[in-house]
Amino acid sequence: MTQSAHDLLTSGDGKLSLHYFSIEGVAEQVRITLSVAGIPFDDIRVPFSEWQTKKPTTKYGQLPEMILPNGQLITESMAMLRLAGEADPEGKLYPADVGKRLQIEEALGLTADLSRAWRPALYIGMRPEKLGHPKSVDWAKEEKDATVKKLREAFLEEELPRYMGYYADLIKEAGGNAFLLGEDLTIADIAAYQGLNYYRKGVADYVPADCLDPYPDVVAFLKRVEEQPKVAAYKASKA
Repeated sequence: MTQSAHDLLTSGDGKLSLHYFSIEGVAEQVRITLSVAGIPFDDIRVPFSEWQTKKPTTKYGQLPEMILPNGQLITESMAMLRLAGEADPEGKLYPADVGKRLQIEEALGLTADLSRAWRPALYIGMRPEKLGHPKSVDWAKEEKDATVKKLREAFLEEELPRYMGYYADLIKEAGGNAFLLGEDLTIADIAAYQGLNYYRKGVADYVPADCLDPYPDVVAFLKRVEEQPKVAAYKASKA
């Protein structure tokens, strides 16, 4: 018997739980989508101080992990996002229509591409050895800071404007006053919101919190997402 996404997330002896750190990260888009879809879940926050003990107990040595009410383990955040979207009783977050899903997948891919473009500039500060540089503890601070600054400023000057243009085009094609693909909020909007809003937090050195201000269409889109009633209700519950 075929089981619906809604039943999979709500039926069983237990309760749906989502396990991640006490940060937004890749889990926040899943938390928002579950909340918009009206799916109750236990939001389990793992302290960083406990991570080295918990890490060997995870399937792939990473979080998030989702445990369904029937005990099944889900390990990839994008699988969680799509599952939560499909569970939307209104059928809008991840519609069954193949044409609409194709549009959503393209927009999700754009957000993933932006994330990949940013990754070297991010990792140069966190894990420079992954990019062929010395580990942070072995790298002269002045040299490391100069390299981080160079990569992040290059991202702001070259990659960010290009991607903001792509998002602005999507917004305009959808009418200019709603979401990326039209009047209905989808998981593509939630993923884009999370991915883009990161740059406004001022948490990365040399990436100022006002770096998206030159892109008013994108800033207006982000405002529409966070003011969507169900998204706003979720955010208010976490304030």
